[in-house]
Amino acid sequence: MASNSFDSHRPDALTPAEVTEKVLSLSVTKTSIPLAKQWPLTFLAGVYIALGGLFCTLFSSDAALPYAIQKFMGGAVFSLGLSLVVVAGAELYTGNTMIAAGAVDGRIRWQAVLKNWVLVWLGNAAGAVTVALLVYGSHIAETGPLARGMYGIAIAKVSADWSVIFVKGILCNLLVCLGVWVAYAGRTVIDRVAGVMLPVAAFVALGFEHCIANLYFLPLAMMLKAGGLTVEGLDLGLLTWAAVAKNLTAATLGNTLAGVALALLYRAAYMRKSAD
Repeated sequence: MASNSFDSHRPDALTPAEVTEKVLSLSVTKTSIPLAKQWPLTFLAGVYIALGGLFCTLFSSDAALPYAIQKFMGGAVFSLGLSLVVVAGAELYTGNTMIAAGAVDGRIRWQAVLKNWVLVWLGNAAGAVTVALLVYGSHIAETGPLARGMYGIAIAKVSADWSVIFVKGILCNLLVCLGVWVAYAGRTVIDRVAGVMLPVAAFVALGFEHCIANLYFLPLAMMLKAGGLTVEGLDLGLLTWAAVAKNLTAATLGNTLAGVALALLYRAAYMRKSAD
């Protein structure tokens, strides 16, 4: 008789301690991926996050929606990106910040962590910018309110001070990594998608800063500006490459700090014996 793949005695989800061990084990796996495999996976993660950003813009551009509904719906559909990362499989920088806990635990070297972060960030950037190029080439920003939405998102991101963006980056990746953490606990596709959705919806609705998403939003706005697309009432002079660099450095550092801190706190809680 064929065995049933569903084990009635198996818990519905991994325990927090089991997820912590999974994250630490994944630090070894992620830093051991050959470049020929890693590059496509990092590129795809950038593509997936950018597609979530594009979907989000549709709701963010609809001024007829009540404010809270607009923000929540934009965040909920943005979770498409991280859902694809955790279910379809891809390497995303913001989630990979947690592999630092593997170095603290002695499972990998810090050089491997830094190398992974640089390569994954660059691959994510390539994927996100590629989608921005495709969106620009599709001319969808030239119809309806999408141009205002695309510009509005970008201007809001570059207008804040560096320190504000940094703090928003911390808050963003705290939520993103919690979404990844909950997804790791899940055993089914539905578990993982459900685990991702609310944390991602929260960070988007609250206007926090995700460096990989910004690698889609900001280059796209710069392309639209270079192409001569204008929107009445918006100061496109705020969109400069210096402002883009300010946002990306602050968001990246804030995202990194949050992911590292979250993983280390869980390691301290559940893996204390391994440090003795």
